Amino acid sequence: MGAVVLLALNRGALRPWRLGRGQWLRLGVISLSGVLGQQLMQAYALRHTSANHGGWILAATPIVVGAAMAAFFRERMGRLRWAGLLLGACGALLVFLSRQTVGGAVVPTLRGDAIFLASCGNWALYVILMDRWLKELPQRRITALSMACGLVLSAALCLATGHGRELARVSFPGWACLAYLGLLSSGLGYFFWNNGVEALGPSAAAAFLYLEPLAALGTGRVMLGEAVAPAAVLGGLLILGGVALVNAGRRLPAAPEEAA
Repeated sequence: MGAVVLLALNRGALRPWRLGRGQWLRLGVISLSGVLGQQLMQAYALRHTSANHGGWILAATPIVVGAAMAAFFRERMGRLRWAGLLLGACGALLVFLSRQTVGGAVVPTLRGDAIFLASCGNWALYVILMDRWLKELPQRRITALSMACGLVLSAALCLATGHGRELARVSFPGWACLAYLGLLSSGLGYFFWNNGVEALGPSAAAAFLYLEPLAALGTGRVMLGEAVAPAAVLGGLLILGGVALVNAGRRLPAAPEEAA
């Protein structure tokens, strides 16, 4: 569903024959990591943790990206950014150790939290590969094509494992949830994000990511009855502080309007 929305809103992506063979191969690897792999990891993680734990841990993604750039591409990390990395790690550990209760019962979260943290590393790989391999192509077009490739890979995996038959047993509320996830969260979500990055620039747009864990915290409390653990909130705030320090002083490309 997300692929259909993105391809409809990005007509330029419907001319994929202009990509070279090497670009197609790179696009396939990126889709395997950032679309299929990311969706599978997070869907499985949510079965073993809470929504607000997942939201706080995902906020650490910029820290993981910064650490990966320093480790594998020798990007310079000053003392301030190393302090942010340490602060974010302490925050993530605090979230891991915090107890999550739902309806008065303690819910085990360690396995899901660990998988969410691994998905941050997987997303860091996606971001780095996107920047290193396909930087010369428009971001919106690559996003639409990577989602379409993810559709092909997901469908092949689903058919190969025999899970395609499960679609016949999905209830109407289930299809409504799938429509929300596919059309709004995936399709329009990616479309609005890419347009926001182009209009505001990456640095200004990234500031809105700080709202994601707060949204997960609020909706988890209202819709799922998840209790708000003070230790998890403190850990989340440490993560956000670490993200701010890691991104301090990093030069990001300006939006077209800013460059003009």
